[in-house]
Amino acid sequence: MALTAINKEEIVQEWAADNPYLTDELYLDYLGERNGNCSISPVASDNVIATYIDGSKLKEYKFALQVMLPVSTVSDVVNADNMFTMRKWQAWIEDQEKLKNYPDFGELTSDYELSNLNNMPAMVMRLDNGLAKYQFFARLRYVENEE
Repeated sequence: MALTAINKEEIVQEWAADNPYLTDELYLDYLGERNGNCSISPVASDNVIATYIDGSKLKEYKFALQVMLPVSTVSDVVNADNMFTMRKWQAWIEDQEKLKNYPDFGELTSDYELSNLNNMPAMVMRLDNGLAKYQFFARLRYVENEE
């Protein structure tokens, strides 16, 4: 099957939905404003990093994993628990690399490598409803072979 006929976003979403630490159903490129809402959002990438002599290309697909969680304005453990939840998500990404469990972009791709792009998650937006958006970025590198 030609690579242009492969829905990479659907494949990545289905793969990431296996994360046992998700707090809700996983949406693609949409993060609602309810506690626990989860999203995987592709970053404008799928860039060619290198082209090899045989015509194959090293590419990378970047994405953000995001969740809405309650945020606390007092000295308690709520915010620390949120960071711990997101760190478990990052550990899951690292585990998938160790297990060689990747989104499969088809028979014309090989040599996958998965990594977190942040050493820790971050709260990136606080809402008026007492929730905050937490996220971190990850990257999937792979070799795309000629058809």
